[in-house]
Amino acid sequence: MINIEIKQSERITGELSCFLSFPYDNELITIVRNQPTRWWNSDSKTWELPVRALPSLVEQFGNRTITITGDFTPKAENVQTPLNFQFKTKPFDHQLDGFNYGLKNDRFLLGDEQGLGKTKQAIDIACAKKQTRKYNHCLIICGVNGLKWNWKAEIKTHSNESGYILGERRMKNGKMKTASNADKLADLNNLPKDFFLITNVESLRDEKICKKVQQLCKDKMINMLVIDEIHKCKNPSAQQGKAILKLSAESMIAMTGTPLMNNPLDLFITLKWLGFEKNAFFSFRKHYCVMGGYGGYEIVAYRNMSELHAVLDEIMLRRLKKEVLDLPEKISTTEYVEMTPAQTKIYNEVEAALREDIDKIKLSPNPLAQLIRLRQATGYTGILSSAIQESAKLDRMEEIVEELTDNGEKAIIFSNWTDMTTPVFERLRKYNPAVITGDVKDRSAEQEKFMKDPSCKIIIGTIGAMGTGLTLTAANTVIFLDSPWNRALKEQAEDRAHRIGTTSTVNIITIVCKDTLDERIEEIINKKGKMADMLVDGLVGGSKGEVIDYLLG
Repeated sequence: MINIEIKQSERITGELSCFLSFPYDNELITIVRNQPTRWWNSDSKTWELPVRALPSLVEQFGNRTITITGDFTPKAENVQTPLNFQFKTKPFDHQLDGFNYGLKNDRFLLGDEQGLGKTKQAIDIACAKKQTRKYNHCLIICGVNGLKWNWKAEIKTHSNESGYILGERRMKNGKMKTASNADKLADLNNLPKDFFLITNVESLRDEKICKKVQQLCKDKMINMLVIDEIHKCKNPSAQQGKAILKLSAESMIAMTGTPLMNNPLDLFITLKWLGFEKNAFFSFRKHYCVMGGYGGYEIVAYRNMSELHAVLDEIMLRRLKKEVLDLPEKISTTEYVEMTPAQTKIYNEVEAALREDIDKIKLSPNPLAQLIRLRQATGYTGILSSAIQESAKLDRMEEIVEELTDNGEKAIIFSNWTDMTTPVFERLRKYNPAVITGDVKDRSAEQEKFMKDPSCKIIIGTIGAMGTGLTLTAANTVIFLDSPWNRALKEQAEDRAHRIGTTSTVNIITIVCKDTLDERIEEIINKKGKMADMLVDGLVGGSKGEVIDYLLG
């Protein structure tokens, strides 16, 4: 006979625990001891385990007689809701639910599908906790380096607080220089007044920076930590993985659109950081994996998956786009990336050459065409150089595509130039991409492949060839590696996915290189005004020089 009582937790993290008692049975003791989280009370002679372990335990106990008693209802929490909190931007219903969830739970995994506004939810939660708990700072740690700029822009959009990127320094020419670890440490030693501090996870590889963040959290100068794209930090033996596990604050949010990837072990860092896994990685692996193969070091099977999913259900808030009813038809976002030093060198060389010939460019029949090489430098340096073949945009594109395909989605990828589609195809070859450019004769066959072949996850094309006349509603995400000069052309391209037959909100993602021509182009085509009118009207009259001067800063 096994007696299991469900009641409020005593020593285990969580609201409820199950308390086991049974006559001495070596097999039962072994089963309980193999649980990743358990505690033996020698006074009451009971084992305490998290309630999430119950389904797995019952299964392992086999045909033994089990009696389960107790209250499965968690006690009501006394949450200090900021009744006078003012949202700067109105949240959707699911975002409001996420906001309230974050006020009740100081440590959780925000696993909403891409496009549902995880960033806004985290910003609103942090601002509300600043108001109610007098938080000093919230530190945003980006698993993807380029997301620093996105966070800074989103903070400005969705709150009245300011965001500061650690190590941010502007040079005399007005451009931002690459932040050094020394500059980041200097900022941590003399904290700016900004509530939101932003950095990339690679910063934590620096021992001095990691120790300083630890101390600031301990001193309650940093009260909240947010790790975005935490699935990128899945290796517990890597330096940044070890650094993450050293950080702890009163409030902690892990964020990812792909919470459970190919390997359950990828969850270890997330669970350990949030405090829901007490064991070391070796014990975690032993509990969820069956090892075998050469030397016994290969994972040959997984076990206790129902328990792992129960853990996720307990700590994760996840919504899918198909479940959310109040979303707009299209959601547009701009993702900023930083060019590598080598890519920056190519860009600067092209820009310098253009400035030398700026008078000739202004007088040319089509001055915008003269800027193509500069735009291509932000896309892929291999178009301009055989020696340097780098692209911050393509690096970020791969990460987005990986997340989308892991969630079973398809995507459309646009560029202005066929020269860009070639390296895109090579990088995404494993997704069996379809391609539509001016060189492709049978567009219908490629469209058919994308729409009906489940192995074809991506379609790549130029805005000129693929931007009109096609139905590509198998995708809910459209990625622009560069924008056309005219906003109307971009909207036409977007609508390849947003047409009759579309069953979900369409996400429009434009990848932009920070501090380059890209930014000024996006500003022009997305805002009504004199410059935008000049582009639409074809740079007539004396407008050529004005636009070129503006674009080149």
